[in-house]
Amino acid sequence: MLKYIGIVRENKDGKGIIEIYKEYTQGLYRLEEFSHIIVISWLNKVSEEQRNTLIVKPRGLLKYGFKLEDLPEVGVFCTDSPHRPNPIAVSIVRLIERQENILHVEDLDLFEETPILDIKAFTPARCPDDVKVPKWVEEFEKKLEEIKRRKIPL
Repeated sequence: MLKYIGIVRENKDGKGIIEIYKEYTQGLYRLEEFSHIIVISWLNKVSEEQRNTLIVKPRGLLKYGFKLEDLPEVGVFCTDSPHRPNPIAVSIVRLIERQENILHVEDLDLFEETPILDIKAFTPARCPDDVKVPKWVEEFEKKLEEIKRRKIPL
């Protein structure tokens, strides 16, 4: 049986506050020594119908200006889509500050009131050096790099 250990209290443009329930505060001991953390959450707003979705378009790219019609259809397990059989999210966020059981973070991609299942410290050892991705991912990554470099519209 899963237990929630906390909740997203605030998210404004990726800057957020995660409240860890007081009974788990001791588990945060020295977490502030890490620059990034992995947040595992339960996407409680996903409907039963959405949990049956197996083919999606990687809509996370829309925020960078890509058009929906330019995105490929792929299996849900190729994406970060919240629409999946078990709506569990894994997010890597920058830990800005810890105040007891309150975590101030950046790059938060979760809605307010999203339940938190677990937190893990992120370390470089988690980054494999032999990552392979499909061609369509490489193409979108190149476009994103160009956008960032030149600040050009799509």
